[in-house]
Amino acid sequence: MPITSEVLTRLGVSRANADRHLEALNAAMAQHGIDTPLRIAHFLAQVVHESGHLKHVEENLNYSADGLANTWPARFGARDASGAYLRVMVGGRSRIKPNAAALQLQRKPEAIANACYASRMGNRDPASGDGWRYRGRGLIQLTGRDNYREFGRWVGEDVLADPDAVAGRHCARSAVFFWNRRGLNALADIDDLHGITRAINGGLNGFAARRELLEKARRALRELLPVAPGAGPALTPTHRVVPAQLNLRSAPQVSPATWIATLNQGSEVELCGEADSAGWVKVRVVVNRVLREGHVAQRYLAELPARARAATPEAAPAPALPAIPAVHMEENRADVIRARDGGRAYPLGEPDRPRRRAASAAGRAAMLREIVDYLDVAAPAHLRYRPKGGSTYCNIYACDYCYLAGAYLPRVWWTDRALQRIALGESVAVAYGDTVRELNANALHDWLEEHGTRFGWHREFDLSSLQAAANAGEVCLVVARRKDLNRSGHIVAVVPEDEDRLAHRDAVGEVLRPLESQAGTRNFRHEVSRSAWWRDARFQSHAYWRHP
Repeated sequence: MPITSEVLTRLGVSRANADRHLEALNAAMAQHGIDTPLRIAHFLAQVVHESGHLKHVEENLNYSADGLANTWPARFGARDASGAYLRVMVGGRSRIKPNAAALQLQRKPEAIANACYASRMGNRDPASGDGWRYRGRGLIQLTGRDNYREFGRWVGEDVLADPDAVAGRHCARSAVFFWNRRGLNALADIDDLHGITRAINGGLNGFAARRELLEKARRALRELLPVAPGAGPALTPTHRVVPAQLNLRSAPQVSPATWIATLNQGSEVELCGEADSAGWVKVRVVVNRVLREGHVAQRYLAELPARARAATPEAAPAPALPAIPAVHMEENRADVIRARDGGRAYPLGEPDRPRRRAASAAGRAAMLREIVDYLDVAAPAHLRYRPKGGSTYCNIYACDYCYLAGAYLPRVWWTDRALQRIALGESVAVAYGDTVRELNANALHDWLEEHGTRFGWHREFDLSSLQAAANAGEVCLVVARRKDLNRSGHIVAVVPEDEDRLAHRDAVGEVLRPLESQAGTRNFRHEVSRSAWWRDARFQSHAYWRHP
């Protein structure tokens, strides 16, 4: 599946750089199995980001003292007597203060390389010059003597003697080498941007930009290079789930933190091998039309008969489903307002309500912030969301937020009897309590699972991806279903960050708790929860969803 120059220009690459690298990229990708839409999209997103839109094929080490201190703080950061980093404010942000070594080396690229890369990655001491000689080169930068030697063996050429070749005729092949050696096709097959970014970057630096490039690449490939249904990585089912439900986990241990999804009885999975812990196995499975990989306890799987095993293409479109129309109670009612304690089955009807209509990611994110500020969920005067008498209104607020943002999340939904009539082709009128019913948070969890994809919702599996989607102007939700269905579940909006309000991340930039907006026992416009509430033992399952 060769790409065209236009695919690259859609990602912000200049026409000259697209033409310069196109032939080499196509040849290297085809030779090493980067040949499905999902693999190509992930590969291009990372390559374009790492190379500054295919402009840079050699590492720029012309660091200022501030850049050195904040890139290599252990080496170039100033510390106080207790060992803590000294910090200064630069452009409204806290930065590590540079030490004397940073001030001495600043703007001396060769000296910086020899200082920072000496005596590691196979390089010799600073005097050898290996740090500079084997600095980062290629579209995904290859760094260090050992990596150059390994790449030379792979490409069949002595690049130790000619390291500039990695930035020249081999710049595309070196990127494919990097991708191939780290097994990133397997992560692309399960659409794991989070894992790919960590494998390339060592953390999540630039994650939001990488995600934006991935979405552009998907769109460009879909519009410019349509492929036949069924193209792409395939799932070959080998086993089925025996119990009523089985949890798919990111690691072979039972913990709220390892939960990925719940597989229903009869779900077919592909056994990929044994896990590190006895009794567990690695499997692949389709979850909400997305191929995922994880761990399950082997005793809960039954082997499929050989005749039942057939490859299932994951890139094939879902089969045609009966058309189910979106449904609302009467819209644009002037009496359905934020200040009214009532009318919660109806969508907001106030005439001045904002909408998410911008085209750019930044514009859409700004509109989402405007919607959050307009709804002002914590305002005492907004009785629509104010808890009372043990009742809370997280579902009302989530539906209002989605309604104004143009993402369909039902406040009321068709009854089973009405759905049967719709499936038979009947036209069904909206009648409260007869053909439609209100949905609480537990029901919204199930609706998203069953119907969400046909109304434009996409399942996400990590919070870094979810927060990045919100920052790009997408409507994002966390929803959890209670074990006791007589008790309320919970649903919150994950909203765009700004300079003053940020998600909680770990040291490498992974989002642990996103920036939320909610109604509930406590209402707030922007806040980071003190704990990962969705993993609480009260909840049976949870999921992350986004709507472009």
